[in-house]
Amino acid sequence: MLNNKKIVSIVDDDIHIAKLFHEAIRQNIDGILVFSFNDPVMALEHFTENKENFALIISDLRMPSLNGLELLKKIKTLNPKVRTILMSAYNFEEEELYQQYMKEEVINSTIEKPVTMNRLYQTVEDELNAYQILHG
Repeated sequence: MLNNKKIVSIVDDDIHIAKLFHEAIRQNIDGILVFSFNDPVMALEHFTENKENFALIISDLRMPSLNGLELLKKIKTLNPKVRTILMSAYNFEEEELYQQYMKEEVINSTIEKPVTMNRLYQTVEDELNAYQILHG
């Protein structure tokens, strides 16, 4: 890789949300590369090829073929350093798997949809700062 910019990836099967978040993060947070995916399987392939350069993955919970919990579990298995944000419009706090993944730090943060842009930036900044502190 030519530069040492860290990768932030957005995974959401809603193409409009993926594009909106992609542009918003790219324009407002410096020093990172932003990728967005509508297909979690493609996102996982991209991550697998570039896992050492990733700092953060933002994933929707409900997606076809691979849900957000499964995706983030696979990602943390491949590179435990990567920070993760799970997004959902649904109340998932009661789900046992979600609670287990929060304890195990498979999920580092959550965002409830709809989300304000300020909340999105703040959560992304917090996770990037945590990554920086932990892994330089």
